[in-house]
Amino acid sequence: MIQSHLDEVVASPAEISLDETLLEKFDGQVTDSISEEQRDALIHQLAQLLPNLQQDPTPATNLIQVLIRPLSYTFTRVLDIQPSVNFHAGLKAPSSPINLVTLALLQKARLSKSDADIVASKPETVAALIELWLLTPDTAVARRAHDTFLSLLIAQDELQSTMTGSSNQNLMWRRVFRDKDLYGLIYQICSLDTSGQAGQLSRRDKTVAQARLLDLVVKIDCDAIRSTQIAEVEKRYGVQRGGLLEFATTIMVDYEDDVLMHMTLVDFFAELLRPDHSVVQAFDISIGLPYSSASLDFLISTGVHSRTLSYYIDSSRHCSLDLTYLYSRSANYLATYCTYNPSHFLQSEAIFKGTIARLSAVLQNVSPGRWAQGQTPKHDLHILASLPRLAVLPKRTLDSPLFLLPVQPPSEDALQTLATIFHGPSEQGRANSDDEASASRALYFLYLERNPDLWQHVVKAADTVALKDTSLAAIALMKSIITSRWGSLPADNHEATYGLPSEAQLADICHSPQALPPTGTLAILAPPALETVVSYLLRPAQTFSNLVGGGKGDVESAAYRVAAAKFDVLVSLKPKLQEVAQQTGTLEDAVAVVNKRLALGVLGGSGEPGSSVGTMEL
Repeated sequence: MIQSHLDEVVASPAEISLDETLLEKFDGQVTDSISEEQRDALIHQLAQLLPNLQQDPTPATNLIQVLIRPLSYTFTRVLDIQPSVNFHAGLKAPSSPINLVTLALLQKARLSKSDADIVASKPETVAALIELWLLTPDTAVARRAHDTFLSLLIAQDELQSTMTGSSNQNLMWRRVFRDKDLYGLIYQICSLDTSGQAGQLSRRDKTVAQARLLDLVVKIDCDAIRSTQIAEVEKRYGVQRGGLLEFATTIMVDYEDDVLMHMTLVDFFAELLRPDHSVVQAFDISIGLPYSSASLDFLISTGVHSRTLSYYIDSSRHCSLDLTYLYSRSANYLATYCTYNPSHFLQSEAIFKGTIARLSAVLQNVSPGRWAQGQTPKHDLHILASLPRLAVLPKRTLDSPLFLLPVQPPSEDALQTLATIFHGPSEQGRANSDDEASASRALYFLYLERNPDLWQHVVKAADTVALKDTSLAAIALMKSIITSRWGSLPADNHEATYGLPSEAQLADICHSPQALPPTGTLAILAPPALETVVSYLLRPAQTFSNLVGGGKGDVESAAYRVAAAKFDVLVSLKPKLQEVAQQTGTLEDAVAVVNKRLALGVLGGSGEPGSSVGTMEL
């Protein structure tokens, strides 16, 4: 039926319109079970229809995209479509549906290096693809064009997964980065030097193109875009030796007069610091300067690193309008820097001291009321949670900003930050991971010394089910200690690094007559956590069963979510207890008690009408 209808439209496109209902119905019924002959026949009919169609082509283009979706529909079959697909015309068409279906057909070439090479052999098609990606006002088309362009640039045979060497660069890559016209086209479109000139984009449209280029550059970052490709083109736009990366990072954007693009640029810098940011080349985070990375070396050498950090560390240098938009971006950049280059941060004295000073100044000015009402400095807390734990130790500074985090009044954000810091490093093998594990343990006991009522307040917050998010954060703090990755401290302070105290010093500071517990599990089983945390975990869960719309087994209720989180902590505690029991021959009774509670399930026999729910003490 659909084939006869399409034949009628092809024969009389001016008199007969597409039956959109019929096409949409068929669209929803198309599956992989359709015969390949039928698939090809329908695609050929639709290809004949589109050039002369007198109405919105969306139903037809959508059906084409459904028909070519299977992986078995290769680029070879795309090339066999009659009449032949005019990729250049489809990309240049002033119609988003036509653009999208052309991109879908073109993207079929990504699955094979040889197919991508066929596309690369058509420079006018490549130019049209670049222009569509950078210039289209339709964001959906721009995203699809970006995906298509990227997939063709990195298309490889199955045995080649990376392009770290020039020998692995496919013809599409070489076409873009070795063809003076195509390479220059990217610079021409994105450079502000040509804005406002006859036939050129407006400044606004150029900034849109710049943002799209930044989105691609971070994904194709490799040695090739960090070095000169076509000197004639690059020098014309002020590039000295850093290739497309230098242009995009330090030349292209007018960051001083365009704060919105400056925001985009700082986000780009932060992404560049992530070791897995590129789909083209893996970057070793230990190369270059000590404790640095190739990306960090580049950002430092261009002055970008210090400039970006200044919006957080030395905010007084900047106007309030800039800080409104850039403070949070700078904070995120700093957090990313600390996460992936912790040793470099520890070695950078000015940055280190400036960060600690800024954090302390911010946290000191947060009133108890703001903590209680959730008006917390989230960006600063993100930095504190991302700092190397060695940097947070009080011996390294006059005092630690960690000690400015309250446990009363309870704050979801403060509890989450404490949980992150006390848990210890999440990945082994990273810089200073053993020292970080030791520092996490030391920080827990130092914080506990200053806040001896820590666990009483945490359990009270966990029991306040009416404040679900705070309750869940309190429970997460319990779990972070139980599952923590802690390390022992050096026996002698002379063996310590980065100001770590010795075991004896830590015990002395904490007024403990004996060595402090070596693991988080044993810390939970020791006072003051033993009397509060363990009894809380073993108690039956609270519910809202006496209220309409919630109760036992209601997985949507706040009470049930809190109960499930609490139960999960107990599940995590069990193997830790068993491990200690096997090593020491003790705690068998504790294991039995935990097993008994786990056997009762999430709610543990609670949920009878009238069960109480913790409420906020006013």
